Order: sequence, then C-alpha cells, then structure tokens
Amino acid sequence: MAIPVKCFQVSSQDKPGSEQVHRHLDQHEVRYLQFAFRWMNNLLMREVPLRCTIRLWDTYQSEPEGFSHFHLYVCAAFLVRWRKEILEEKDFQELLLFLQNLPTAHWDDEDISLLLAEAYRLKFAFADAPNHYKK
Repeated sequence: MAIPVKCFQVSSQDKPGSEQVHRHLDQHEVRYLQFAFRWMNNLLMREVPLRCTIRLWDTYQSEPEGFSHFHLYVCAAFLVRWRKEILEEKDFQELLLFLQNLPTAHWDDEDISLLLAEAYRLKFAFADAPNHYKK
C-alpha cells in the first residue's frame, strides 16, 4: 500500500483516542504526511534507538501483518504517548520539529514495551471495527 495512504490511516487510527491532538495538529496546519511519511518509510527505525527497533520489529514479526497493519497502531500509540508535549507546542514549526525529532534517544526496553502495550490497546479497542480508518 502506498505510504501516503498509510499516513492517512495513522491519522484515522489516532482520532478515536486522541481527537484533541488531531484538532491541534489541524489547527496549526500540520498534516500527517509531513511527519508520518518518515515513520512509514523507515518503520520507526530513525525514531528509536537500535535496541528498541529490534524489540519493535520482533513484535511486528510475531503479529499477523505486523509490518503492514500493526505498525499503524504503533504510530498512533506514538501520538498518544507524546500527546501532552504535542499540545504544548504552539506553532507549525515547533510541532513539526518535535514530531520529526521525538526525544527517544535514551529509550530502553521498558519504554518500547509501554509503547507496544498502548498499540495493542488501540488494536484491540478497534479490532471489531475494521472500517474505522477508512474514509
């Protein structure tokens, strides 16, 4: 599936659990394509340390359609995880810089495990609603 379509799906995945973040991004004209493209293209490899990438990708491999489907929930979980910080940013440039340079350099197994737990929560919350990310 094309990366721009996946970026749209991230925005839709996040909406039910984080409408306030979605409105804030929209208010400052930040489009999901502007930051989620890299998340999709690099499978978050540039967003987290290597030790966390290994854990993340191990989870993707254990999930049916992990790289193509579960990854969307992980990206949505990223937005949930950084909700407070996102809402504190007050203009387009600050928001985009934050979203493209998340402070994850010192993340460890506990941090990535919490992110994955949130992704699973989102997945199971919407498991019976497969059309929740379709227009």
